[in-house]
Amino acid sequence: MSERVRWLDGWRGLVCWLMMGYHLFFDCIMFGWLPGSATQWWPMFILQRFIVLSFIFLSGVSAHFTRSNLRRGLLTFGAGAVVVAASYVVDAPIRCGVLQFLACAMVLYHFAGRQVEKVPDALAPWLWAALYLVTRIISYTTFVSVTWLYPLGLRGPGFVSYDWVPLFPNIFMFFLGGWFGKRLMAAPADSRLRTMGAPGWLTWPGQRTLIIYMLHQPVLYGACWLVSRFLA
Repeated sequence: MSERVRWLDGWRGLVCWLMMGYHLFFDCIMFGWLPGSATQWWPMFILQRFIVLSFIFLSGVSAHFTRSNLRRGLLTFGAGAVVVAASYVVDAPIRCGVLQFLACAMVLYHFAGRQVEKVPDALAPWLWAALYLVTRIISYTTFVSVTWLYPLGLRGPGFVSYDWVPLFPNIFMFFLGGWFGKRLMAAPADSRLRTMGAPGWLTWPGQRTLIIYMLHQPVLYGACWLVSRFLA
């Protein structure tokens, strides 16, 4: 971002901490320290949705602060390719994960953002929210007979992914973030909306989200493995 908005960094940092806690929770299940049934706990489902939707929304907001959404998208795509490759090595395949989605959304916004922003400001948040809800219902209740439509939100026979963030409905959450980012950029530089701060323990990770995303799980899993060897 060419200009930091500290409370956005703080929100992003909070989501990073929650993400690390969420993944540590599942590592504890994998090592047998928590029951497998814990994956069905509804608080964890809510936490997972908050984390993913926050990353998507904030990425849409940042589309108005970056120097190049195309460059940002290509960088994210490269990071996502590394994560996908690693997921197959550990036999936990990721197909159309959050980094792949964010990369596609950034590149799409680079080429089509101006057309998206032509939606009137008074209509845009309601339109994007409604389209998100409608397409989410369709995506999670519709199954198709082919196997190649999962990037669009339609699952086929045998589809398995440990992280699935398809284009629909999530692109509309990205657009909603883009609408908010446009309004944020238009706010006076000395307004509370632009100057509100956040503590350093939130803003620090919030300014390093991608590298934390790339490194946190190997570190957490490695730490759990060392503990398991010590307890054996």
